[in-house]
Order: sequence, then C-alpha cells, then structure tokens
Amino acid sequence: MQPYKLVLTAGFAMFSMFFGSGNLVFPLLVGFETTHNYIYAIAGFLITAVCVPFLGLLGMIQFKGDRKEYFSSLGKIPAFLLTLLMLSLMGPFGVIPRCITVAFGGLQLMVPNLSFSFFSLGFCFLTGFLIWQRNRIVSIIGLILTPFKLGSIVLLILVGLYFGEGPLLSIHATQESFSLGFLQGYQTMDLVAGLFFACTIYEYLRNNLTSLGSAENNDRQLLKQGIYASLIGALLLSLVYIGFIMLGAEYAPYLKNIPPESMLVEIARHALGHYAMPIVAATLAVSCLATATVLTTLAVDFLQEDISRNYLNRAQSIVIILAVTLGISLLGFQSICSFLGTALTWIYPFLVVYALVQIFRKTICLKVARNC
Repeated sequence: MQPYKLVLTAGFAMFSMFFGSGNLVFPLLVGFETTHNYIYAIAGFLITAVCVPFLGLLGMIQFKGDRKEYFSSLGKIPAFLLTLLMLSLMGPFGVIPRCITVAFGGLQLMVPNLSFSFFSLGFCFLTGFLIWQRNRIVSIIGLILTPFKLGSIVLLILVGLYFGEGPLLSIHATQESFSLGFLQGYQTMDLVAGLFFACTIYEYLRNNLTSLGSAENNDRQLLKQGIYASLIGALLLSLVYIGFIMLGAEYAPYLKNIPPESMLVEIARHALGHYAMPIVAATLAVSCLATATVLTTLAVDFLQEDISRNYLNRAQSIVIILAVTLGISLLGFQSICSFLGTALTWIYPFLVVYALVQIFRKTICLKVARNC
C-alpha cells in the first residue's frame, strides 16, 4: 500500500472509530441547548472533543502504541486498575451499550414495532462477526464503513443547513454556552478512547508501512505518518462537529420533545423528507457499529491477555464481553449516559494532565537521545 493511501486509510479509520454513538448525539444536543450562541459552544466542544483526545492519541503514538509503557509511571497495580476502569466504561459497561441504543433510536422511527432486545442481540452478533479476524478491523472501517458514513453525514449537514430557518435566541449567556459545550465534550469519551485507539492505528501503520529503512528511520516514519493520520482524523471530526452543532441550533424548535438519540433522524425528516430517513438510520447504525467493533476488540484483548492471562481464548472472551454488553444495553440511553457522565467528571482532568506530562517527558527523552 502506498504511504499516502496508508495515511488516508488510517485517518479515515480514526474518524470512524471516534465518531460513534456519543458523537452523533451530543453535538446536536449542544446546538439545541445553546441556539444562536452556538459559536461559543463550538469552541468549548472542540477543546474537549477534538484537541484533548488527539493530544492523548499522539502521546500514545510516541510510546509506539504500548499502553503498558504509557501508564507505567503510575505503577503496576494503579495502571492496571485505571486501565480496567477505562476499558469497562468504554466497553461493555458504557459506550458499547450506548452505541446499541443510539443505533436503535434511529431505526425505531422507521420500524416502530422493532424489539430492542432482538435488535441488541443482532447488533452483538454482528459485532462479534466483524472482530473475529482482528487484523482486518482497520481496513474494514477505513475503506468500507467510513466513506459511506462520511458521505451521508456531509449530505445531511449541507442540505440541513441550507433549509434551516435560523437559530432562536439563546437562554444561555456566552460563557454558559462555552461551558456547556466544553462539558458535553467529555461525554464523547474520546480522550479515553484515543489512548487505546492508538494501539490499533500504530499496529496497522507498522504492519503496512512499505518504506522501511533503519530502525531509527522506521520509528520516525511511523511517528510522522501517525501524526498525519491524526490530523486528518481531527480535521474530519472538527468539521462534522461544527456542522452538527449548527444543525442542532437551526432545528431546535422541532427537537423539544425528541429523545437525544433520535434527534438526527428528526432533523433529516424536516430537511430531506421521509425518504431520507432510511439513509440517516443506516448512517447511525454504521457509525455505532464502527466504534463498537474497535471498543469490543480492546475489551476482548484486555480480558484475554491481562485479566485471564490467556486462560480464556479469544472466542470465549468475545462471548463474555458481548453478553455483558447485551445486558447493560437494556438499561437504556439515559441511564447509561448518567452513569458515564458522573465517572468522567473525575477521570477526565487527571487523564488530560497525565497526557501532557507524558508527551513532555517523551519529547525531552527523544531530544536527549539524539544529542547523545
């Protein structure tokens, strides 16, 4: 694979990994709540939902995607417990079940009699099928799922904004709007996700890089391509977030009694008509599925390698993770988000400071090594 294609595929995969359930809901919710002050909300949201997550991702890439080395400064037991907590929140106890509820929220408007239990079970089976061959995950997401999802999202944003009637006056002051966007960016959980997505991306770049020189040049090339891929992913995320927040503001009058997980489909109905609802529902499902496949893989690997010490094989680990996911998903979107919001209020500030410290330390070490 050519280097530019490798970087594009990795960048698209990053976007698709990050842009899952929360990313389809919270930007719209921010725009809905801030209306004509949405520009301040955008600034706050991009800090916590784009800048901070990719800061963590780049920090992990500097450590060659080695999660254990990245957290080694904390000590063995604290690092293990922190990793267990983060993967539990991102995995079967938080984000993966949330992916299921958001995907269902879109499809339910088209198929009112669809059983959530049946849908959740089918979603888990499909996720398990996609992750069965681990080395194909990035290619599937970057080359197949992302183009469909990105194309649908761009179409909806452009048409939706064209037919929008303009946002209403906001009940929030500018500072409140910024704070609301800043805090809602936490709910995307992208900083936590980025620390683990880096492992998948780095492994993909390392295994597919063809222009290999010396070990030193190879490491520099991997870091360089990782940075380029991160910039592509961050740019795509930023543009879509801005568009979604603007959509939430423009269509706020139509969203007053709509559940957050169904806002995107409701906007599509007003902007494009009923015939567009299947496309948007499919976009929701594909977006959530792309994120769920990566998060499930991370949780499965941790259960198999770190918790069971390979006592469980990969198939058994997949079944356990997806069984827990199925049970938690039955709690519903609001219950899952309430639990995640409380946990993230405590975890996020620590992870931001830790990422900055690790990047600073690694940069200093690299400069010292080059001078020697």
